[in-house]
Amino acid sequence: SKFNAMAGRRVVLFDLGGVVLESPIVSIRRFSKEHGVEDLNRFLGASQSWAKLERSEILMEQFPEAIYEEAKAKGHKDGISLGVAGWKNLLAVIGGHNMRLTMAVAIRRLREAGFTTAALTNNFISPEQSDPLARIEHKEEQSVLKSLFNYFVESSVIGLRKPDPAFYQEALRIIGCKPEDAIFLDDIGKNLKTASDMGIKTIHVKNETPTMHLEALKQLEELVGIQLVDMSKL
Repeated sequence: SKFNAMAGRRVVLFDLGGVVLESPIVSIRRFSKEHGVEDLNRFLGASQSWAKLERSEILMEQFPEAIYEEAKAKGHKDGISLGVAGWKNLLAVIGGHNMRLTMAVAIRRLREAGFTTAALTNNFISPEQSDPLARIEHKEEQSVLKSLFNYFVESSVIGLRKPDPAFYQEALRIIGCKPEDAIFLDDIGKNLKTASDMGIKTIHVKNETPTMHLEALKQLEELVGIQLVDMSKL
């Protein structure tokens, strides 16, 4: 067979944004360009307010004010120029990304073949939508997403976030597996490094083009020894 099954690794861990879902990094980059500021991904990546939001230490409605104050404290001109309202607009852009159907199909095939799948996501709790229809739609989208996985590990629920090693230890505890059992797909290098250092096999999902994530799925195919992508359908 053209596949070389990776002996023993029967658990596949997926980041959500930029892996299973379209990339928020791309949305943030687009937002930055539209608002005439430098790419805000770097500032957010090092931001205490963002980290607190993803650990549920502050609420979503407190975030715009908190990050604006942080930008002032750090002398970050672009973050200051956005103002509280601008940061609030950014949050709206980050929420709700479309599912990549190729990824959903791959995850279903893994489960049918007896693999355990888990989502490992840095996220934050969104306030309830005021519009009842929007609320129902959001709940339905969430339940479809969650139904793909055996386990769903969220920073906003466990109070830890990637790339903190404690996040991965807790995820492995919840799933009931060892690092040597697992393969992990993420689009952020530092999140992969921590996992790799612990003995988890990692795959870097790249998003430079709209179909580049398929390269990561091909790598995963090689590791698990089953077909996950129908190239003919793309």
